[in-house]
Amino acid sequence: MDNAPKETRDRLPSGAQRAGMVREMFDRIAGRYDLMNTVMTAGLNRLWNKKVVGATGLGPGGRALDLACGTGSLTRDLAKKVGPEGYVLGVDFSREMLRAARPAPNVEYRLGDATDLEGVSSGAFDAATIAYGARNIPDLDALFSEMARTLRPGGVAVCLEIARPEGRLSSAFYGVWFDRIVPRLGGLVSGDPSAYSYLPESVKEFVAPRELADIIERNGLQDVTWECVAGGIITLHRGIKRGDAG
Repeated sequence: MDNAPKETRDRLPSGAQRAGMVREMFDRIAGRYDLMNTVMTAGLNRLWNKKVVGATGLGPGGRALDLACGTGSLTRDLAKKVGPEGYVLGVDFSREMLRAARPAPNVEYRLGDATDLEGVSSGAFDAATIAYGARNIPDLDALFSEMARTLRPGGVAVCLEIARPEGRLSSAFYGVWFDRIVPRLGGLVSGDPSAYSYLPESVKEFVAPRELADIIERNGLQDVTWECVAGGIITLHRGIKRGDAG
């Protein structure tokens, strides 16, 4: 079940209205997005990207799909891992975020919907990733079903997401940092206070890590595992595409 307190639920719109609001928000903050991520995480976002890349098991010549790729930070890290013979497709629904994304020789950026990957072939990728994007997507079943569809048998799906920690010290830090400081800091850096007020609210409304693991598993992925990172403020889920034999 969702572990968000009842009083924090339903503060945000749902469905198409939520998607439209989030798209407009990311369009507005695209120019300062990378800077704010670095400030907000004290640079640890780079280390967390490395954990995602490591969890994919990718090697030289591999093919990866990065959903909700934003300005392409993780996309480019995946591209470095697969090397010049590999290929990474980054997909995002924000036109402005993609415009801010830096190119790389073995990277293609594409405007698209992570829950309906029109034009993306089934079984085409060795790994599919999403970082900090799942909580912005109303239909998680459609998201992970599409991730599974695009993977070859034995391919790996990885989801990195912000979570509410359960430990006393981590919870206290989270309450001060994400609930109070980040919205103010984000407003100063990005010029858009509402965007970073949305961050803690979206985390509060997101499913618990165990429920997320169940959603991933029922959508064509198996051996699903998850681990806490940074004292439980970040969670990393990993699942493997079922082969033809199940």
